[in-house]
Amino acid sequence: MLIGKDFLTVHDLEPLGVLDLVKKADSMKAGLPPQVLVNKTVALLFEKPSLRTRVSFEVGVKQMGGTCIFLSNSEVGLGIREPESDVAKVLDRLVDCIVARVFSHSSLEKLAANTDLPVINALSDKGHPCQAMGDCLTIFENKGRLEGLKLAFIGDGNNIAGSLALACSDAGMDFSISSPEKYQLPTEIWLSAKKLSAKTGSKLDWNPDPKEAIQDADVVYTDVWV
Repeated sequence: MLIGKDFLTVHDLEPLGVLDLVKKADSMKAGLPPQVLVNKTVALLFEKPSLRTRVSFEVGVKQMGGTCIFLSNSEVGLGIREPESDVAKVLDRLVDCIVARVFSHSSLEKLAANTDLPVINALSDKGHPCQAMGDCLTIFENKGRLEGLKLAFIGDGNNIAGSLALACSDAGMDFSISSPEKYQLPTEIWLSAKKLSAKTGSKLDWNPDPKEAIQDADVVYTDVWV
């Protein structure tokens, strides 16, 4: 499902990989968790505090037989007390996977470049792909499909909106975002989502009026409105 070893953005999935991953997760959720992480240790390297993301990763790893080590920003000082390259090389010798929640996406890229371990994005300023996958799973569970649906996102063009735009476009879902004009999705993310939507035949649009954006929507997703 992954093109390489890391999951830093939705682009790290194979083409049309969102639906494949969602179906796999749906199947796993319906049965007993596969014990694929027995004798494996996952480092949770979190610069930013978290409730849902931390708990979901810890529970998921333990349900699949693995062990978690939580490393806070005060303990590691990523990029300050120790450069990302050194942190990656140390963890490379001690654990089996790095799940990182960081301020800057470049920190993830530096970690990934300096280890043979899988590095997973648990949130950065650029995206939150695991959140997007979880949201797509919820939609799939309730609607029975992704392709042909419309998701309306009401809020600024933040990291979550960007990951959702990419995920929806890859899965063949229409994505309509309503945000203040000065808080739209970054151009890079918008153009990437446009390319994906062109391949799947889905639609992507921005509308400053939330009431218009939610017209004919199957799913309404709300976030911060600035």
